[in-house]
Amino acid sequence: MKALRLLILLILAIPAFAQEIPVDINNISDQQLAQIMVRYQLQGKSPDEIEQIMKAKGLPPEQIIILNRRIAEMDPLTATSINAYKTKTKDEITVPRKKIEITGPTARVGLPIFGAEIFENQNLSFEPNLTISTPRNYVIGVGDELIVDIYGLSESTKKLKVSTEGFIRFPNLGPIKVSGLTIEEAQVRIRESAAKIYTTIAGGSTKVMVSLGQLRSIRVTLVGEVKKPGNYSVSSLSTLMNALYASGGPSDLGSFRKIELVRNGKTITTLDLYDFLLKGDLSKNRILQDDDVIRVGTYESRVAVSGAAKKNALFDLKKGENAADILRYAGGFADGAFKERVRVKRMGASGFEIQSVKAEALAAFSLHSGDTLVVDALANTYTNRTIIDGAVYYPGEYGLNEFSNLKDLLMAVRVKENASTDRALLSRLNPDLTPAMLHFNVKDVLAGKTEIRLQREDKIHIYSLTALRENYSVTINGEVNRPATFAYADNMRVQDLILLADGFKEGASRSRIEVSRRLSSTSTSDTTAYSIIQTIDLGSAKAEDLNFVLQPFDIVSVRKSPSYRSQISVSVEGEVLYPGNYTLAGNKERLSDIIARAGGLKQTGYATGAILLRKTRANQTATDEALFSSKINTISNQSKRSSNNSFAPTDTAKIASNINGLLVDQKPVGIRLAEAMEKPGSLYDIILEEGDVIKVPKLTQTVQTFGAVNVPRQVAYHSGLGFRRLISESGWFAPNASRRYAYMVRPNGEIKTTKHFLFFRFYPSLEPGAEVYVPAKKDKKPISTPEYIAMGTGLASLGGLIIALINTVK
Repeated sequence: MKALRLLILLILAIPAFAQEIPVDINNISDQQLAQIMVRYQLQGKSPDEIEQIMKAKGLPPEQIIILNRRIAEMDPLTATSINAYKTKTKDEITVPRKKIEITGPTARVGLPIFGAEIFENQNLSFEPNLTISTPRNYVIGVGDELIVDIYGLSESTKKLKVSTEGFIRFPNLGPIKVSGLTIEEAQVRIRESAAKIYTTIAGGSTKVMVSLGQLRSIRVTLVGEVKKPGNYSVSSLSTLMNALYASGGPSDLGSFRKIELVRNGKTITTLDLYDFLLKGDLSKNRILQDDDVIRVGTYESRVAVSGAAKKNALFDLKKGENAADILRYAGGFADGAFKERVRVKRMGASGFEIQSVKAEALAAFSLHSGDTLVVDALANTYTNRTIIDGAVYYPGEYGLNEFSNLKDLLMAVRVKENASTDRALLSRLNPDLTPAMLHFNVKDVLAGKTEIRLQREDKIHIYSLTALRENYSVTINGEVNRPATFAYADNMRVQDLILLADGFKEGASRSRIEVSRRLSSTSTSDTTAYSIIQTIDLGSAKAEDLNFVLQPFDIVSVRKSPSYRSQISVSVEGEVLYPGNYTLAGNKERLSDIIARAGGLKQTGYATGAILLRKTRANQTATDEALFSSKINTISNQSKRSSNNSFAPTDTAKIASNINGLLVDQKPVGIRLAEAMEKPGSLYDIILEEGDVIKVPKLTQTVQTFGAVNVPRQVAYHSGLGFRRLISESGWFAPNASRRYAYMVRPNGEIKTTKHFLFFRFYPSLEPGAEVYVPAKKDKKPISTPEYIAMGTGLASLGGLIIALINTVK
């Protein structure tokens, strides 16, 4: 109505309007611009003609763009036919829309409009099918192409286009008026005209058939509450739905129930989109003609459906429809809906209101525009449920209709044999929904001595005997193939547990098996005992030992037989006749015995240089590991302290050597193989252990120097070669050499140090394969001038003190 009043006002103001369009569009008001547009519309000007007029009046192209933008912001009824909405293509038509949102308790923001989605579906465009046969009621218009097929005794096919005057020009006949005729009417007229030159047509031996070739385009106009109002060029076979889809469909304020097709000022048909959406009815989807107008009005009444309905949306309401109709349009109640009543939120005269409508009264309940139907979901409760779990064969949920008392329910779920029947629990809700707990005896209920009527949401739990106690187990360790902890079983014996552990190891002792048992006395007095130890002999025929029954948490320990020995071996390598691995015959076999079993030394064997490698960390326990780590730390600290002492390089070297020896699995043991072979059983003929490795090298004819000598080198050994002579042949001691701590390492790993007596040094005697080490002195820090001053001051003070004491004595 507002747009209509504005249009009437502008028409009355046209005679007084004589001002030309200025160059700058920004200088005119919206009212003046509206007057100009309405004047040209009433003159029947098309959008293209209006644009040409604007250009003729000197309006620059950039000003036309500003003009189009300003008109687009005006009322859509005023801006329908202007250049901003030219219908070159449907993508050029855009009209900004202000969305109206309702606020307050009945806010429906986010709900879609029912049916709007079909205009957003690209697979549903309602485009006409141009490959079907020509409808016989199709009205021919200007621009259509007709195909005239003459067949029979005479054969001829003509493609004739309808001229702007409505005629087709048939060769040798002249123009034939066909515009405004249907296909059937045009076929009759063309046949009658063609009979003048085809004489066999009248006799029926020659026939005439008329069909459509290329279709013409028609122009239709969409006005009102559509998303893209304006003029559209569409195919002459297009329908109302085709044009409506091209315009984007009704806007947010547009009616889906009243879409009018206006032709020559008269309403030809009114389309209700709900007929198509709900019934698939397109009987009122008429074929469009040139200059048709499609008008979409503003919705009259619109209500919302939310909650547990199958479709939550906004629905247009027609006069006479009720709440039941709208709920039917929404697909009805959802599966989880509360179907007894529906709540209706409404905007009343003085405020918001809410009403509850029973399901059977929905058909008689009239809705108002803005109402919201709220369908509640079912509450998450059961009206007849009881739950049972625990030591039963068929736990779960059951209905009170079939099992109204506890005995019937227990009989149905079948109580397990391991159930604790003395006491079970039943959880129940009081009338105020606070929890309560009842206990009952399962045996009394099953025997009928106790009767308990069940209530809604009762929960019964039957406990099992195993759930009410600690998990029972027994443990076996020692000389069995699979030491582990096993589940306890009644009447389990020691022999059974040994079988579970895959039996004895070969060295197991069957005569001394210990069983450790927990103390289970109920006495309150304290005791110093930790467990009960029972020793049994499975190698005897004693019945009490063979049938010894275990109790939960017993620990069975199988000891190793003291007489059992597994084979141990040593390795002999190097210059012996038969090197290889040798198994020891006993625990007293010595170094000389193995050398003898290896065939003795070869002629090239060097007994003095033989060494023995022994495992230093074999069979190490957790306690041993802790002691070993402590020893490593102690030696490391000693090494650090020794490194700060410039006069103890030999100690430092020894400590470092000790650390390196501890960090490996094997380390060399200093032996004297020559003495051991000469005097078997002597101090040097040591007893061998598991994993020992004896290495006998070839005779070495050189000695070598290392460390603080000028030229460290190897020198051929010869009789009479001494320590000082070797140093001399190595370029003598270096300036930083610590001569006092020079030492020699024998081929077997023994260390010989330099001896001292008064001012004399006695260096060790050399032998083939020996290595001489000369450590270097640690650099001394020079004394600074302040330190000299401090020392002088201290000495002067000390001298003064001594003189004072002497004078005092005198």
